Amino acid sequence: MKGSRKLKREAFTLIEILCVLVIVAIAATTLALTAQDSDARERRLIRNEARDFCAWIKYRMAKAAREGEDFKFLLTDGAEGYAIRAIWLAGGRLKNETYSFSDAALAYEGARELYFSSRWFTLTPAATFIVKSKRKRDIRFFVTVSAAGYARVKDKP
Repeated sequence: MKGSRKLKREAFTLIEILCVLVIVAIAATTLALTAQDSDARERRLIRNEARDFCAWIKYRMAKAAREGEDFKFLLTDGAEGYAIRAIWLAGGRLKNETYSFSDAALAYEGARELYFSSRWFTLTPAATFIVKSKRKRDIRFFVTVSAAGYARVKDKP
């Protein structure tokens, strides 16, 4: 009786290779969609932070004009960008209000003190603040405040 012959297998079959390629393609597609969704979510989050910051500035200017009180924005260096404070200059006493970001950081190049006149409804000098993501530095929005007291959020400076 002859010994049983075992077939030696030296290569993968075409079906096995195709199955592996399909699995790899599904995994790559899932990863790409997740990364794309993550960027869109981060962009939405930072846009909302910029809008909130812009609304805070607009509210402070409207409040100052309504109450006839001047204030100044004071920018100070922080660990993750700048911090901004509104310092009210009314009635011989100083009131401070600080705006803080949760998921974004504030960048700014220019004068460290910005003065708002309630009488003329002007901000001197005009300013453009950069609200940027802490996680993805290429995601950022610009909050522009004109000298005439107009503030808005833009995608580009």
